[in-house]
Amino acid sequence: FNILFLLSMILPLVVFHFHRRNITAYALFSQLAIVVLTSIKVYLMGGMVNVGTPVYVGLIGPIYALILPNKKRAVNIFLLYTATMIMATLANPLELEPYVFYRYFMGFLISNSAIFFTLYYFTSQWEKTKEAEKNRLKEINTFKTRFYTHIAHEFRTPLSIITGIADQIKADPSRWLNPGHEMIKRNTENLISLTNQLLDLAKLEDKSMPLNLVQDDLVLYTRYLVESFHSMAELKKIKLRFSSAVEELIMDMDPDKLRDILSNLLSNALKFTPEGGSVTVNLQDINETGNPFVKLEVKDTGIGIPVEEQPFIFDRYFQANNHLESQRSGSGLGLALTRELVRLLGGEIRVSSTPGKGSIFEVKLPVSNDAQPISLPTLNGVQTIPERTKKPHEQVKPKEAETKALNLLLVEDNADVIRYLQSLLEGEYHIEIACNGTEGLQKALSVIPDLIISDVMMPEMDGFTLSRKLKADLRTSHIPIVLLTARSDFDSRMEGLKSGADAYLSKPFNRQELFVRINALIGLRKDLQARYALLADRKNFHEQARNGKHLREDAFMEKVQELLMAHLSDEEFGIAQLCEVLGMSRSQLYRKFAALTDMSVYQFIITLRLEKAKELLATTHLNVSEVAYDTGFKNPAHFSRAFSEKFGYAPSQLKSAHPTADH
Repeated sequence: FNILFLLSMILPLVVFHFHRRNITAYALFSQLAIVVLTSIKVYLMGGMVNVGTPVYVGLIGPIYALILPNKKRAVNIFLLYTATMIMATLANPLELEPYVFYRYFMGFLISNSAIFFTLYYFTSQWEKTKEAEKNRLKEINTFKTRFYTHIAHEFRTPLSIITGIADQIKADPSRWLNPGHEMIKRNTENLISLTNQLLDLAKLEDKSMPLNLVQDDLVLYTRYLVESFHSMAELKKIKLRFSSAVEELIMDMDPDKLRDILSNLLSNALKFTPEGGSVTVNLQDINETGNPFVKLEVKDTGIGIPVEEQPFIFDRYFQANNHLESQRSGSGLGLALTRELVRLLGGEIRVSSTPGKGSIFEVKLPVSNDAQPISLPTLNGVQTIPERTKKPHEQVKPKEAETKALNLLLVEDNADVIRYLQSLLEGEYHIEIACNGTEGLQKALSVIPDLIISDVMMPEMDGFTLSRKLKADLRTSHIPIVLLTARSDFDSRMEGLKSGADAYLSKPFNRQELFVRINALIGLRKDLQARYALLADRKNFHEQARNGKHLREDAFMEKVQELLMAHLSDEEFGIAQLCEVLGMSRSQLYRKFAALTDMSVYQFIITLRLEKAKELLATTHLNVSEVAYDTGFKNPAHFSRAFSEKFGYAPSQLKSAHPTADH
């Protein structure tokens, strides 16, 4: 009977092990078998065999082991417990235990039932979880299929246009070349934008997108971002407004993430707002229960979003199943990316909308002041914090300690953009302001700044014309020019570069890119200074001057050298005469020389004369006094002193080393 009891437990267990199904059925069968066999033993034999308990306990392990998802571990546990049962059965004799009463049997039955129902509950929950996970994966796969189908459609549409227009251009170039070029360019930009959004979403999902917090004025930055969309709003005849409940809000922010968030919201608002509508951006500083946050609202009077679709509007899979797709076409990525960026900043975003009346997108961001204040790369390696107390059109005075601060001319007709640029640059530069191209040209000629940053679309004179005029004028041709504009298309960039501009940035621009461009231009100017200041070997200078990189500056420096060499022995020919011949004022000449050589005009003239004197002393029979007079020095003693300071030895020493030099 003991062997029969053991086999009744092991055989179903073996069957179940190979099929690994119906855990509940097996557990129920095991419990019933134990109850029936135990009852038979008690009734027929008057007691329980002592091997019954180890057999039953041995069954618990395999039952739990078979539930484990790790099949290898389950097999090991199963084999271990099966071996234990067999050993326990064979090691114990078949003896009756005395004093076994029915109350012990009932306790045994109750404990069996408790274990069974506990096992049944957990296995049922496991089955439900498994089924729910299966359904979730199926739903995700369905969503992904829809999403990628829609993305494929988004790619196929511009690709079809590009392919079709390319065929049209090939068939009839005279008719389709110009319009076809515009269509190909526009659809290529759409593809690039779509690809960038996909890559950004992938970075956010992988937690690989960094958060670069700096401390800056959110109000000022938001004004600037909204301003960059004015040209788009004007094209659609939409009123674009910005309002803020506070004048200034210094807080931690990631400028790049905020730019992407606001750009996506404004692009959608302008896209789905009909002609004659309005888009308003509101900024509020709110402090509730000691948790300050900022609320940014983008409100439009567009087509709106149905109420039943609003909970899913930020789901990137949603757009493919949108029944308003004909009106709200798109990849569905923009708002999904916006939500992820807001979450990355620790905020939240929501939408409220009435179909036919418009939508309001509300972004809440926490206010903190833990990040470092934004600082600019500097020429001397010292970082400075920009001041924000100046008014938009107020001239910024350089600090007394910064005696060599560079002069920067801002040419911009929008006060908010001026103020934003001032906040970035005023701690490093002496800033002059011009409100249009005509005023910018006048100030550039009078001030001769070290750098010019100009808008393109301005009244009276645009940035392209200003750049061409400045580069054509010998007095200002050396000044680096950076053009800022909302026109980011290829033709506009090419027009800007053809006008002579040294850099062309699209609004809204990345501040780090602006800093890098400025530093690169200043570094280029330092290279020019080093080159033009090295006049010891004029032959080498002339060889470099023919490299074509800086033709106007090279021509200017060659002209100055020729004038000075032609009047080398004329002690009366100095700065005033040089200004008259060149057609420049004294201040203009000084500023240009400082920019090109990092020297004053007087230092340049003296250096050139001393270099020529050194050459004459080494190659001619002229004595020191004769060389002094021939190179424009009135007093030989003054010449000797200047020569010694320049070269570190007296002119007589050089002459002694070349006593028999030939002419």
